[in-house]
Amino acid sequence: MFRILLPVAALGFVALGFAIQPALASGKLPKPDRVPEAPSSEQAALVREGLALHDRRNFEGAIAKYKQVLAQNPWEVTALHELAAAYFESKDYQHALDTARLGAQCRSENLAGFYSTIGNALDELGRGSEAIDTYRAAIKLNPRMSLLYYDLAISLRRAGRLPEAKAAVQRAIECNPDHAFSHALLGAIYQDMGYRIPAILAYSRFLVLEPETARSPQIATTTAGLLKQGVNKGAKPNEFTISISETSKNHKDEGDFTSAQMALCIVLAGNLVTKPEDAGEPPKSSYRKLVSLYASLGESLDNLQPKSGFAAAYYAPYFAALATAEHTEAFAAYAWKAGNVDGASDWAPANQAKIEAFLAWSKAYQWPEK
Repeated sequence: MFRILLPVAALGFVALGFAIQPALASGKLPKPDRVPEAPSSEQAALVREGLALHDRRNFEGAIAKYKQVLAQNPWEVTALHELAAAYFESKDYQHALDTARLGAQCRSENLAGFYSTIGNALDELGRGSEAIDTYRAAIKLNPRMSLLYYDLAISLRRAGRLPEAKAAVQRAIECNPDHAFSHALLGAIYQDMGYRIPAILAYSRFLVLEPETARSPQIATTTAGLLKQGVNKGAKPNEFTISISETSKNHKDEGDFTSAQMALCIVLAGNLVTKPEDAGEPPKSSYRKLVSLYASLGESLDNLQPKSGFAAAYYAPYFAALATAEHTEAFAAYAWKAGNVDGASDWAPANQAKIEAFLAWSKAYQWPEK
């Protein structure tokens, strides 16, 4: 399939004499054979003004600033990059696509960003198969660029191709273990596919990286729901039912987490039991219950057999080591800030040193590489 791109009219550069670009086949990226001109100090200042407007979500104003720069310096690559981003944020996906294709003709450190915008714009324009082809082509040129795998995974998930999406975002995580949204996306894909324990682990890793961002409360609520599955309180005191499903053959590609399910259920059931000797004692706080769940989970993961599959080989050792290093309390207090866990705020102020020790340990943790 061929497309006619009209970047000259789209960007308001008619007077500059740009030739209309021939359309590129699906998944084919522009050749980055142009050397962009460095901006003047005035042009750099206009870009900074545009960025400030963008940050205030004044996309129209930002676009006007970037166009001022490009009217003087048509291949100023930062202005092209930010213009494509502003068009995308303002949901003008066709202009975002056309602008990103222009920018992708330049040799620059923004090249992967242009590729990402091309794919994202295609996806938003309902051209998901082209977006997937674009990401795959870009990955061939940038096999260690985590953002491209992440974007590919989003498009594959939208297309209902969940196993491929899972593999793509796992590769994104291998390339960049600290990209929080990749862990959130993998958690969602695991949840879509019925991988309960792997979903808990992926979401929990997200919460370590982003405990207090806009998305954190939703992730915390979802993770809490997954942690509490398997035990239901009955009509009578100390009456409850436990449901443990053996890891199915279709789900063992991520590891066999049957023992982890059992460990969580034992703790959950224990939290429901009331004993005569506990009469008059204050109830166990939600924070202490959370610590117990993760401590038990970590112990079960330390004994996990076999240790094959991404979740078993990647996430399980981290959470097992976290428990062994006695960082579970600090993890629960820090990572679950968005969960407003009852009792955590009482523990944290007197234990800042433990939280700092956990964060240092987590930052230094050596993730598996491929």
